[in-house]
Amino acid sequence: MDEAETHDAEREDELRLVRALRARERGAFDRMYQQHHDRIWAFLLRLTGRRDEAADLFQETWLAAARHAESLEASSRLLPWLYTIARNKHRNARRFLLFDLRKRELSALEPEPERMGLDDEVEARERAAALQRAFYELPDASREVLLLVTIDGMSSADAAVVLGLKEDAVRKRLSRARAELTDAMTRLENKKMRSQARGAARRTS
Repeated sequence: MDEAETHDAEREDELRLVRALRARERGAFDRMYQQHHDRIWAFLLRLTGRRDEAADLFQETWLAAARHAESLEASSRLLPWLYTIARNKHRNARRFLLFDLRKRELSALEPEPERMGLDDEVEARERAAALQRAFYELPDASREVLLLVTIDGMSSADAAVVLGLKEDAVRKRLSRARAELTDAMTRLENKKMRSQARGAARRTS
């Protein structure tokens, strides 16, 4: 079976599951959960940066999915639908919560230092930490599109469904978000260099 045939078969399986969900068939919701819960959890964890907040939103997402499963359109794509629910839960929560950015972690960007030398490991960890800080300095809209397309590997078409945008608008937002991330990294690097220069000056004075 080639890639196109595999894709068609997977889509047929998904449509059968959608029909089962719309009919409230026993076991249908459990099958959807088993297929997609890992990606929804990872998305919320990266979006919030905190396991406690992600856990609350994760539970709310699946409760909402259970409530509204029978109202799915017959042609619905389940993963974009679930991402949309999760995103809305996060955006609603942001109206009431003040996040502590200093405690956030972007687990997907952790380095893998097993084969690195000590200096390389330190440098990789410092860069990952800087990238994490830069990421969380971005506006919500920029973080969302980076997570969906760059980290989760979602197509621009599916991301457009989640974000409520046209596909070309998603591509423009993604380009802008990447530029913002680069700018934030540059600012942090310049700040680090200035701090190092001041430290060196104090040591030689």
